[in-house]
Amino acid sequence: MAVAASLLTIIAALVLVLEPVGALGTFYAVGAIFLGLVAAGALRPRAGLHGAAALLGWFALVIVQPFSITRQQLNALRREAKAGNAEAEALIAFYEGLEPYAFWIMLALSLVLVAVYAWGLRRAREGTFDFLLDESARLAAFCQRVGIAAALLFAPMMIIIVYDVVQRKYLGWDPSFTDTAWYRTFTSTKLQEMQWHLHAVLFLMCFGYAYVKDAHVRIELVRDTLRARTRVWVELLGTLLFMLPYCFVVIEYGIDNAMRSFEMGERSSAQTGLEYRFVIKAFLPLGFVMLAMAALSVAQKCVVFLFGPERLRPAAGAFAASQHGAPAPAAN
Repeated sequence: MAVAASLLTIIAALVLVLEPVGALGTFYAVGAIFLGLVAAGALRPRAGLHGAAALLGWFALVIVQPFSITRQQLNALRREAKAGNAEAEALIAFYEGLEPYAFWIMLALSLVLVAVYAWGLRRAREGTFDFLLDESARLAAFCQRVGIAAALLFAPMMIIIVYDVVQRKYLGWDPSFTDTAWYRTFTSTKLQEMQWHLHAVLFLMCFGYAYVKDAHVRIELVRDTLRARTRVWVELLGTLLFMLPYCFVVIEYGIDNAMRSFEMGERSSAQTGLEYRFVIKAFLPLGFVMLAMAALSVAQKCVVFLFGPERLRPAAGAFAASQHGAPAPAAN
């Protein structure tokens, strides 16, 4: 049941982002986010979902800002109200009444969400720090599975590249091949666009995998001279102050970009290119969701190393070690 409650929060976060602003479903989704987290805590959360649910729920709240509205959105509601839409009139009154307090309401909701998440951690059956370490491992394993699955796209991408080269060479021998139904289905333009589509999906979905494997490029001139505990503090603050906010920004604008592409039916600018451009654009925010999950996994491991019991430090000290293969020095 705790798993179902966490999944409810994740689904509600997705609905909140995709639901048109001004719809009553927005407020139901906000309630479902908190209801799911409270239920997960009451039922004792399961590792791997509780932190992800809290993070994605908070991302959705900040992206949508359900208690404020932009001038463009307000004008759209006023046009609907003039057309006789009673729901639009009620929503205008709702937003205008809450506008002076929107920031403080969002701040209060964020603090409540953090408090509910922390309460759930304290109720974990295995104890707070064991739970965090287990959740970190499960999130890392999920990121790794997604990354491995995405890496398999390398095979069809190479097949398409080889076929495209062969097809273009064949056209030099038989130009009439361009008149066939096969060529019109698999034009060189479509094949080349599919290559970069697959390449984009491959590296976007491997961002999280690379981070939990500590495979991203680092500048070690300073870090390798620091003590283990200082290294972990740098990692924790880096994830909380830089990586997660950056992921949030890319997710917010990436979702907006993909939604506009879907609404306008965007396709390739080339006449013979691929349709449904929104599909590849949707992988940009999705890839950074995976990176945010990886950042959450690393942050949880760092918290265990810094504040958890001594017995858990060897398992939590992955980011305390030198990046040149040396073992982690003592934590003190």
